[in-house]
Amino acid sequence: MVRYVMIFFLLLSGCAGHSAEQSEVETGSPVVYIHPLTANLRTASVAVLPFSVPPGMNVSQGENVAALFQDVLLGKQAFHTVKMINRHYGQLTEAAAIAKESGTDLVLAGKIKHLLSGTRLGGGRVELSVRVIDVRSGDTVWYIEQAMEQKMDYPDVSLTHRLSSVFDTPPLRPSEGAPVVPNMLVHIAMDMADVMAGARQVAKMAANGE
Repeated sequence: MVRYVMIFFLLLSGCAGHSAEQSEVETGSPVVYIHPLTANLRTASVAVLPFSVPPGMNVSQGENVAALFQDVLLGKQAFHTVKMINRHYGQLTEAAAIAKESGTDLVLAGKIKHLLSGTRLGGGRVELSVRVIDVRSGDTVWYIEQAMEQKMDYPDVSLTHRLSSVFDTPPLRPSEGAPVVPNMLVHIAMDMADVMAGARQVAKMAANGE
């Protein structure tokens, strides 16, 4: 929990805008394009590398998101062993080579496609993709994408509202919640880890003849 809080502040320091009040967040489900068919997930180990980031974004953001995924994957027991390797890469073949040097079976190479903190009125958005590669064959075992966004909460500026507000008691200003972008990142990491952990559990049950 302490580590999540630290990651929240590290992520927030690289985001533009203010932390949004708690307007509605649209939760998109993970979209799985590639999933394992024959890979032995029961004993597989995975290396998590820094996520690649869009131009103009600090590379430390990718490192923070990778650390978050490492923690969530460990907590969900999605793989037998999860290592964080803080080495940046260019091509996916380089990512696989880094993981192979570390002795893991798989490598998780993620990408931050979009990360916007929005404003006090909302507008935050996070979009990530994750590719898990078999370091020996170079084949993609998993490819998952997910996006979440916070709706804009536009104030009522109509004439009727402005006139009525003159006579109404000013409403209490709601307290701000936790920063929306880190919350969405944690939500996505947990969703994706649930998908991968579920497949590992199925493989384990099949091996045990259940």
